[in-house]
Amino acid sequence: MTDTAKLLDVAREELSSLWRDLDDARRRAYRDQWSMGCNSLVERIKALTPLVGPTPWAEVQIPLLEDGVYQRVHAELGVEAPVDMGRVAEHRAYLDRQAVVS
Repeated sequence: MTDTAKLLDVAREELSSLWRDLDDARRRAYRDQWSMGCNSLVERIKALTPLVGPTPWAEVQIPLLEDGVYQRVHAELGVEAPVDMGRVAEHRAYLDRQAVVS
C-alpha cells in the first residue's frame, strides 16, 4: 500500500469517527439538541468529506440519518450522499424491538 493510500484510509477512518463523535456530542447537548461542539465537528466533517468522499450512510448513527443531519451536511457541500431511508426505518424498527426485549 502506498503512503497516499494509507493517508486516505486514515482520513476515511477519522471521518467515520467524526460522525460518531457528532452523535455523541448531540446526545450530550442540552435536550439532545445541538451545541457549539456539534458545530465544530460538522466543520471538521465538511473539511474532510471533499478530500475522501462521504462516509457511507450505513456507517453513520441512525439519529443523524433520521433527523437529516447527514443529508444536510452533504447537501451544503454539494456532495451526493443518498440514503436508503427504507433501510434506516427497518433498522430503527429492529433496534426498537431489541429495546423492548431487553
